[in-house]
Amino acid sequence: MSISIGTHIYERLSSSASLKRLVRDKIFPISTLRATTFPFILYKRNSLTPNDTKDRYSTGDNVEVEIIVADSNYSRSIIIAEYIRALIDKKIGKYKQFSVTDANLISTDETFSEDTFIQRLVFSFETETNI
Repeated sequence: MSISIGTHIYERLSSSASLKRLVRDKIFPISTLRATTFPFILYKRNSLTPNDTKDRYSTGDNVEVEIIVADSNYSRSIIIAEYIRALIDKKIGKYKQFSVTDANLISTDETFSEDTFIQRLVFSFETETNI
């Protein structure tokens, strides 16, 4: 169920008026699919590990998600990354099929490629199944 962790990411990010002022509606899963302008945000699930008990009963999942900020302006890319951290880190959520019970920033790095400043944040989520 937590394969749909993107629902949580998108809901948290798109609900922020401050973040929307910076990126408008340019929050995409995995790829932009078309040309877009800076700045924009990409997010993708890196891994999902079921939390199984010794009786093979699943209690939820551990999910790792990468969120990338791409921008032509370094300072703005940092501001956007800070907003993302504030919106995702330690935030929970309940959805039809799963709940996010814990969220933690586990790493961040930055790079520059093809005239683009890239901020990468990696989060770990604990989830529980609701069905």
